Amino acid sequence: MKIRTDFVTNSSSSSFIIARKGQLNEKQKEAILDYVESLMSGDAELSDKNKVDEFIEENYISEKYKSDIEKAIDEGKKVYYGYIDFADDMPEWQLRGVYERLWKILEENNPDHFTAIDTDLDY
Repeated sequence: MKIRTDFVTNSSSSSFIIARKGQLNEKQKEAILDYVESLMSGDAELSDKNKVDEFIEENYISEKYKSDIEKAIDEGKKVYYGYIDFADDMPEWQLRGVYERLWKILEENNPDHFTAIDTDLDY
């Protein structure tokens, strides 16, 4: 457990200490990319042009985006829909969990190049 001995404010920040040698390996990079991709892609996925109307209705998307969605599908792309609620989307406890999971993966997959020294973000 960490004990703060200096001035304490209402700040939600926490400190950590890690050590790293060299570049991240492919498994480590993949872990980071997978996480970022899941955040940025959203939950709803569409690749069937015949289901565009249903996709728009189910996700409360404006009809003005229909042609752009169809065009993207015609180009062989998958369309994703999600949202970010900046007030509630990533509570502090969840953000701490993200860092802790990523650090664990980085360390497990290349302990010679990454060490989680002080990753306890709870106070």
